[in-house]
Parts: sequence; C-alpha cells; structure tokens
Amino acid sequence: MIKRRKFNFDIDDFLTSPLVLWIIAIGLSVALWLHVTAVDESEYITRKFSRPIEYRHLDAQAILRGRVSEVDIEIRGAEANVLNLNIDNVKAYIDARNLTPGNRYTQNVSLELPDNINLVSCVPSQVVLDLARQITRLIQVEINLPENIPEGQYVEGVEIIPKEVAIKGAEDDIAKVGALRISPSFEELQAGRELLMPVRFSQSEPFTGTVTIEPAQVRFRGTIARGLPRKRVPVNVKLTGELNGDYEIKSLITDPSEIQIEGETDLLAKIDAIDTETVDISLFEDDNVIVVPLKTSTDYGLINPLSTKSVKLTLQLGEVHAEKRLSNIAVSLKNADPLLKWQVNPSRVNVVISGRPSLIEKFNADENNLHAFADLSNIFVTPATLPVRVEIKSSDVFDVVRIEPQTVTVISSN
Repeated sequence: MIKRRKFNFDIDDFLTSPLVLWIIAIGLSVALWLHVTAVDESEYITRKFSRPIEYRHLDAQAILRGRVSEVDIEIRGAEANVLNLNIDNVKAYIDARNLTPGNRYTQNVSLELPDNINLVSCVPSQVVLDLARQITRLIQVEINLPENIPEGQYVEGVEIIPKEVAIKGAEDDIAKVGALRISPSFEELQAGRELLMPVRFSQSEPFTGTVTIEPAQVRFRGTIARGLPRKRVPVNVKLTGELNGDYEIKSLITDPSEIQIEGETDLLAKIDAIDTETVDISLFEDDNVIVVPLKTSTDYGLINPLSTKSVKLTLQLGEVHAEKRLSNIAVSLKNADPLLKWQVNPSRVNVVISGRPSLIEKFNADENNLHAFADLSNIFVTPATLPVRVEIKSSDVFDVVRIEPQTVTVISSN
C-alpha cells in the first residue's frame, strides 16, 4: 500500500511539473498554427467596386452643395462569398441627423456589409457636407420678343400660363436670379399657335449649386399683328396736396387698374405705367368716387391709351388716431356710504386717451368732463382693491387707452 501511494504521488508531481506544462503549451500552439495554415490562402480574394452614397436624415429645408455621389470600396473574403455577393446589398451612407443648414460638417462614410465579408478600404472615408438653406420663390415669367419683327408689326394677345413659376435652390443662389423669360421666335409667333415653351434664367452670376424651375415649361399664346405695338401697363394715380391731419388714405383703387397703350416700340419700352391727371386730395374729407382723365403726354413722347381715356378712382379715407397722457387725475368714489370716511390709495392716477389729432391736441380733462372713479357698489368689507374706471362726457369721440395704475385700494373708517 505504501509503495502504491508513493507511485501515485510521483505521477502527480510529474504532470504538474513546469517542464510538462511547457511541453503542453508548445503542443497546443503548434496544433493551432497547423489548423490555421491548413486553410488554403488561395481561397481568399479581394474585389473592388463603387457604391452610391445615401445621405440619411438630411434636413428637408437643406440643400447639399458639392455632393459626393459615390465611394470606391475594396472588400476581402472567401472566394465563394465574394463572388456570390450582390453589391446592391452593400450600403454606403452618411448620417446627417441634427445637421443644420448654413454650416459645413465633416462626416464619416458608414458601410453596411455582410458578416462574412471584410472591408479593406473605402475611398473617400470622410465627406465634407456643405449645407445651404433651401428656399422657394415665385417669379413672374417675362416674354423676350425676337429682334427680327418687321416695323409696323407687333405682338398681341400675349398670354402666359402660368404667369408665375417657382424657383427652388440655395438662398444665395436664388438671390442671383434676376428674371425668368421665354423666347418665342418670329416664326412661332407668326403661326399663332399655342406653344409649350421652356423657361430660362436671367442671372447676375453663376450659381454655386442647382436651381430648379417648377414648372420648367409654360404655355404661351401670342400672334403677330400689323400696326403700332401695344402694351398693357398699370395705372398710376398722381396726387397732390395734403389731407386734413385727422385722416389718411386707407385705399386707392382705379377701375380699370391696367390700360393697353399703343406707340412706337422704343417709346413703349420706356413706359412702365400710365399716369392720371393730378388729383388734389386736400379737397376730400370723406370717401369719394371720381372719374379722372389719363395723361397721354409723357417725358418720352405721346402715347395712345386704347379702349378708354379715363378711369374711375375710388378713394377711401380712414381716421388717424393720436394719444395724449393726462397726469394727476383725481379718483372719486361712486356709490360710497356718506356716513363713513373713505381713504383712496393712490388718490390720483394717469390716464392715456386717443382720438383725432385735432381734438386730442386741445383736450382738457375739466372742459371735456373726464372723471376717474372707483365703484363701491356691493362692497361691504374694506380694505378693498377696486378697478379704476374713466368716463368722458363729451360730444367728441375719445377712447381710453390706459389707466396707470389700473386699481386703487379703498379703506373706510367711522
């Protein structure tokens, strides 16, 4: 029994000796190396391709300048996995969440790859995002007439549908747009047919980004006619004099508001409106409807208004209101018990009133019977805080704008 125990003891010491443990570690390392090198390295391949960049969570009101459209990707993996990879499943994207327009940001390009595929490179790995604020603006479409229209002929019946189109782009690019025009040829005008015409920019300098027109085409009608050229221009009312200081012009409307005029081409090009004869508004103290002749003589020559030589002018006046501050107005008590002594704190207030300037200027609190008071109806316990009220017993109309302070404290004593 003793010998057997000694034998077992020797075996245990041997198995736990440093030499045996070192041999075991070396053996495991060699086995692992053999396993790794047993895989045929030739089964791993690389592949290069390009993928578009998705810009996710981009602010709807932002426009991206200098957009990088794609990245070059190199991947590595087992031959079967790489060759059978559908590259549509590889996504390249930039997360633009919480990025505000008007700033520049440097963002990492993120990739979505299958688990059995390794990324070797992505070029570029970062992209600079230049975000501009996107705006929309409505602009009226103008017609650019051809220069080869013969003398004695002009374009009539011009109609553009729609008259206004929207332009959309970065805020600073939109500011560079001067006008939007269509340019029908003389032959197209001679045909007299409805045309679908592209809208073109007139801009002060090149755009930094892209500006779009919606709709990009408009319908145009117009034809060549013989005679002097014609043009539709707005009516401009010429006024002189000054209104009574208590009144101001609320609205000024002409019927019609536009007139077709006739004249030489060079003359019409210089005229943007047709004036009425001068109207003296100092004569009016109420709303008026009058007929006013149109002026046919201009600084550039004589023009011929067609269809009418005068317009109906509707003039509407509104009252002007001025304010006046009245200081140190005594506060009286209304419906107070005469058997009690009353104390008001504060006893005086300031009152701001409004009315016609001519009346406000000479307003006097005593002459116009202005009274400030606190009403003690249904007041049984004091002290009480009561609102201050103001009455103006006058034949003229005044409004109380403000009372300072708005309340007073009333205290009674025997």
